[in-house]
Amino acid sequence: MRKKHLIRRICSFLLSFTILFFMIPLASLRSDGDANVSSDEQPPVLQNPVEGLLDPSPSGLPIPGADSYLVYDVLSDTMLIGYQYETPKAPSAITQIMTVLLALENLELSDMITITEDMYDSIPDDYVRIGFSEGEVVTVEQCIYACLLKSANDACLALAITMSGSESAFVERMNQRAAELGCTNTHFTNSYGLSDGEHKTTCRDMSLILKETLRHPDFTKISTCTSYTIEPTNTFNDRRILNNANRFISTPSTAYEYYIGGKTGYSSESGYTIIAGAEKDGRTLIGILLGANDAENRYLALSELFEYCFTNYTTTMIEENEMSGVVKNTTSQIENSILGTNLKISGTSLKIIEYYSVLTSIANGGYSNDIDLSGVVIDPLAKTQELKLPINRTFSNNDSYIIGYLTVTIVDETRMDEEPENVASTSEKKDRSDILLTVAIVTGLLLVSGLAILLFLKMLKKRRFHKNHRNPRIL
Repeated sequence: MRKKHLIRRICSFLLSFTILFFMIPLASLRSDGDANVSSDEQPPVLQNPVEGLLDPSPSGLPIPGADSYLVYDVLSDTMLIGYQYETPKAPSAITQIMTVLLALENLELSDMITITEDMYDSIPDDYVRIGFSEGEVVTVEQCIYACLLKSANDACLALAITMSGSESAFVERMNQRAAELGCTNTHFTNSYGLSDGEHKTTCRDMSLILKETLRHPDFTKISTCTSYTIEPTNTFNDRRILNNANRFISTPSTAYEYYIGGKTGYSSESGYTIIAGAEKDGRTLIGILLGANDAENRYLALSELFEYCFTNYTTTMIEENEMSGVVKNTTSQIENSILGTNLKISGTSLKIIEYYSVLTSIANGGYSNDIDLSGVVIDPLAKTQELKLPINRTFSNNDSYIIGYLTVTIVDETRMDEEPENVASTSEKKDRSDILLTVAIVTGLLLVSGLAILLFLKMLKKRRFHKNHRNPRIL
C-alpha cells in the first residue's frame, strides 16, 4: 500500500514538474514578443504654455482682502493672478457647486424627490434650511434653486442622498468627480459645506469645478435669476419665495453686470468665501476668494479683480491660417536639406493650442511665429521618419511660448514597398515563438501521456498479481 502511494506521489510530482517546466518558456516567449513590439512615439501633448501663474507679481493689483485668491482664464486654461491658490482651505457653502454639478449631470430637473428624515435631521440648527419635511415631494429643479439662491443645506442634502442613497456614498462620488476634473488638493467630507477639519479644497481646484459647472446653461440661468417661487407641495400649503441672496444680483452697490454664476459661503472656520464666473467681450474668467474678511467687500474685491484681469491680460485665439507662411518656409528648408537624396516629405500635420493669454502690454507690441529646427537630425538611411517641430510665438519683449507642433513625415522613395524593419523583426520573432511554443506543448503532452501509460500498466500488473494471490487456482 505504501509503495502504491509512493508511486502516485512520484508521478504527480513528475506531472506537476512537466507542466511547470513548459509554462516557464511559454511565459518568457510571450514576454519577449511584447518587449519587441515597437510603438511610434506619441506626439507632445498640447497645453497652456504658462506654468503656474501668468503674472506672479502683478502691479497695481486691487487688495483682495482674503487668505487666498485666484483669477483663472477659462478659454486659455491659464491662472492669471493668485496667492496661495494651491493651499487647501475650508470652502463652506461653495461646496454646493459640486453637488449641483453632479445633479445636473445625473438627474433631470423634473425628477421628483420624496423628502426623508435623513435629508435634514443631521444638519446643525444654525445652518440655513428651506424647511422641507418628511414625506414632502419636490423636484430636482426646486432643490437646485434653493441651493443656489438661498444656500439651503437640506435641499443640497436631498440631492446628494437621491443620487447615491446616503451622504457618505455621495461624498465618494464628489471626490472621484473632483479627481476627474483635475483637482489635486481637494477632499470633501460632506455635500453642503459643513465645517470639518478634513473638508478642504483650493482656489485652483474649485475653479476647475466651476468651469465644468458653467458648461450647463441651467446653472447660469438659475444662479443669476432674481427670485424663484416654489409652489405649495403635498405637505406645505404656502408658496416659498426664494430671493437671490447673492449680492452680485440682489444689491445695486455690489452688482456686477458680467456675473454668469457662482456661489458664496460662510462659517467661523472658513471665513467668507465666494466663487464666480464673469463673461466679457467673449472671454470667461473665474474668480475665487477663500478666507475673505468681510461679507460685502468680497463682492467688491472680486469684481475689481475681474476688471483688472479683463484690462491687463489678453486672451487670443490662434488661427491655423496664421501658420501657413512659417510652415511653408520650414518645409522648404527641409526639402532643400534632403535635395539629391532618395528622401522626400510625404506629409505634414499641424497642432496648435486654441487660445493663449498674455499681458495686454506685451500683446500690443506684436509677435512673430517661428518653427524651431535647431534640434533636427535627418537619418538618410531610414525608410520613414517623423520630425516633431515646436512652434514658437515670440513677443516684442522676447518672451516666447511654444504654441504648437508641426509634424513632418519623411520617407525613402526607393524603399516604399519594403516591409517595415520593426514589423518584419516582430513578425519573425513571433513565428519563432509560435514554433517553439508548439514544440514545447507537444513534447510536454507526449511526456505526460507516457508517464500516464506507464503508471496505468504498472497498476494493472500489480492488480493481477494481488488477484492471483487472493484467489489461488485449485488443481
